[in-house]
Amino acid sequence: MDHQRFPDCVKLLDHLGLYLRDLAKVRILVISEMGEPLVDVNSWEVMEKLHKLAEPERFSSIRLQKSPALEFLLFDGQFQDREIMSYVIQNINNSKFKAQGSNVILTVKIKEDAYDYPTADEWETFFKGINGKRVWTECHPGERPDTVVIKNLPTKWFSLDSNNPKPCERFLKDSFALYGTIRKVDYEDCVEDGELGDDITALSNQFGIPLTFNAFIQYQNYAHFKAAMAGLRGKQLMRLFPGQKPTFSPFVVDYDRTGFLTDKAYKLRKIERERMAEDAKKKHEAYMRQQSDLMAKQLERQKRKRKKMELRKLKEVKKMKELKLVKKKKKKKKKSMEQSDFREIESLEDECKAVAAKFLRGILIAVASGERDRLMRQREDVMSRFTEQKKRQEEEKEREEEEERESHEAMLSKEKELRERLLKRFQKFEEQKQKTQEKIQKKKHIII
Repeated sequence: MDHQRFPDCVKLLDHLGLYLRDLAKVRILVISEMGEPLVDVNSWEVMEKLHKLAEPERFSSIRLQKSPALEFLLFDGQFQDREIMSYVIQNINNSKFKAQGSNVILTVKIKEDAYDYPTADEWETFFKGINGKRVWTECHPGERPDTVVIKNLPTKWFSLDSNNPKPCERFLKDSFALYGTIRKVDYEDCVEDGELGDDITALSNQFGIPLTFNAFIQYQNYAHFKAAMAGLRGKQLMRLFPGQKPTFSPFVVDYDRTGFLTDKAYKLRKIERERMAEDAKKKHEAYMRQQSDLMAKQLERQKRKRKKMELRKLKEVKKMKELKLVKKKKKKKKKSMEQSDFREIESLEDECKAVAAKFLRGILIAVASGERDRLMRQREDVMSRFTEQKKRQEEEKEREEEEERESHEAMLSKEKELRERLLKRFQKFEEQKQKTQEKIQKKKHIII
């Protein structure tokens, strides 16, 4: 199991991955080394410096406390576990650094914070002041020390539907039944700035849905209430699923001083919730009726628009038919006019052709003579350019042949020279070979 990596964790509800771990809180005091006022010191820059000093570890949350004077800065910090807290205290206690934008040297004093937690004397004194000398068993539920208040619990961690987060009373009962029999549970929504760690503020929150809630757990008797108060002391909530990183949420534990779970208050709250649910139901029904009316109006508008479109199309079709009829009439009229005037037009065309032919003949003769002269001049120019070009080509060809012949002769001379060198080397090699063979024969003869 993944939770076995954390030996100090206590299982609350396994299928939700909820566990309790020891809370690791520190109090950080940042003061000037020379006792100077911290007027020009930016608290956000100091907070960033504290985060850097704690590396490679990190604070799960850090918050600036309101300082009564400008002589020091006071921070509350939290860690995921006590081992990290001990490591950071040992490393950054008495550390010094220079404030940005000034010459003030700051000193860090850090120690484990004492938990502000109610004691048995406090709640017994409180309820004795209300009930007098009556024994707890004689007091009504909610008027005695039996209700634990757990503030700032993450809503999503105890909800059935992640899309509509709302605390489930059954999950609350199953989680905190660890300390005894639970008589009743209830909750109220809350969001208190500065009370949540980085892991919780990173959770997504839909608009209008509270991020955290306060749980009221009423136990059957005083012994179970006392066990719960003792068990939740100095703890924080952890959610861990297999293969995932753990997320942490610190919470505040107190005893109920308001009679939140007395039978009367519970019934009044139940009646109020039923009334609010009824109002919400009516509002929803009114909204749905409004939406249906809007949809009906929209459909009616679309229907009217569709009818207008159909009428427009019909008008266009009718207009197209009328235009076709007009075109047909024009064509018939044109044909009739063409048939009546065809002969007259043909006679006029013949006369025009005869006149045009006479006129064109004279023009064509003049144009033809001018064009002939122009073409003759153009032909002479082309012939002269052609002869010049042919002459240049022949000269270039002769030059190329001469260059090729010279290069061929140079290659032949080089080839002849190479052959002579090869023959000389071959003869020399043969002579060396013969000499070596003679030496080998002499050596053999000597050996024999």
